[in-house]
Amino acid sequence: MKSIIALLTVGYFVLGVPLWAADAQAGKAVYDTKCKTCHAAAGEGNAALAKTLKVEFKALASKEVQAKSDADLKKVVSQGEGKMKPVTGLSDKQVEDVVAFVRSLAKS
Repeated sequence: MKSIIALLTVGYFVLGVPLWAADAQAGKAVYDTKCKTCHAAAGEGNAALAKTLKVEFKALASKEVQAKSDADLKKVVSQGEGKMKPVTGLSDKQVEDVVAFVRSLAKS
């Protein structure tokens, strides 16, 4: 039994699988403070702000956004994309949680 547990533990580290599960509810809390101003509460985008900034906010529940891999979404959050600035000051766990929240928008 000990060898099975040891093997599973090593597998987590070797495969790079996080030891924590992403939490959409925690991600919503981060989203509400860091993302909601531009992307709006349900991820549809703040139309007035988009017009002012002369940008287009993609609906986060759209097929285009949801087709991105988790790695791509994490990169967008942490490094930015196009005119979107990166979100700074987030831990890896918080970024994972935001991605989980974005994924949950497609199910709403």
